[in-house]
Amino acid sequence: MSVEHSKLNEEEVLLAFSVEPSHDRTILEQYLSLYPEHADALVDCSIELMIDASRSDDELQVSSEQVVEKAWRQFQTTIGSAQNDAVADPFTQLTRSAFKSVAQRLNISNLLLMRFRDRAVVASTIPRNLVQRLAAELGATADAVSAYLNNPPTMVSGLSFRSSVKPAVTEQISFEQAVETSQLTPAQQEALKALRD
Repeated sequence: MSVEHSKLNEEEVLLAFSVEPSHDRTILEQYLSLYPEHADALVDCSIELMIDASRSDDELQVSSEQVVEKAWRQFQTTIGSAQNDAVADPFTQLTRSAFKSVAQRLNISNLLLMRFRDRAVVASTIPRNLVQRLAAELGATADAVSAYLNNPPTMVSGLSFRSSVKPAVTEQISFEQAVETSQLTPAQQEALKALRD
């Protein structure tokens, strides 16, 4: 035994016991006779050290690898389901000039098209005919555009750099409100209102 007998606290006694070259019965009895006040802790420590010694390094390695593998599978499952839930953004391929061209061909303002892109308009209030025309201009199916518009509203990431206040996602408005507040001419407003289902 390499520890001199003195008034050691429980932690110091357990540390000394754990670094002994062996933890057999003889060493345990020596520690129990020298430190009877720490008998329970010494017995518990001895049991833990025996359990650890009984495990092979291969078992420990396999256990660690299994834990890592399980965590990786859970991560992939979570990411995979999030990707499956994501709906493709039909506006991503548009350049700035193409965006303006789409708005002109639809006979709407850039602001209204931006509201569609940012899903700021309640999808169920947008006329189906307009969704079909928008889909044709974007080179997507009407169902894909509908699915996109039905997702929660977004915030354009570039806005956070141009604003002195913290940007936030705005509440959705109805198609009627969007038509009235999107800088449309009276003729454009009438044409859009005529598209209502």
